[in-house]
Amino acid sequence: MTENTHKQIVWDSIVCLIVDDDKFSRTFIKTALYQIGIKNTKEASTTEEALELLRSFKIDVILLDQQMPKQNGLDLAKELRNGGHNENGGMTPIIMITVDTKERTVLDAKDLGIQEYLVKPISPLALKKRICTALGLAPERI
Repeated sequence: MTENTHKQIVWDSIVCLIVDDDKFSRTFIKTALYQIGIKNTKEASTTEEALELLRSFKIDVILLDQQMPKQNGLDLAKELRNGGHNENGGMTPIIMITVDTKERTVLDAKDLGIQEYLVKPISPLALKKRICTALGLAPERI
């Protein structure tokens, strides 16, 4: 198996769930994922939709916005970590993608076991590095 074959297999098999109430943000993140080779994505505009998708599909990484109506990203992360809504719900890596840079939010995210924290706007390269870290993959191998 060549190195290039390995890269394709890894990226083509990853399923990302994008949770953001803003359609433009979801589209932007989906485009960035596509640019780095991740084509299998699910989208949710609310935490309720996200929970439904987590019950229905095997999700490898959750890309989560903090500021959403009703329930924010940290609330969803807390719910997932405490209850898990599928067999891996509590263990699914979470990357927070948000405009919220408040120290309290960043610390709360870390306390909840959120692996990575990205501030919008994001670049495909930064997203790729964070996904590698969240999945425990060495960036140089990807």
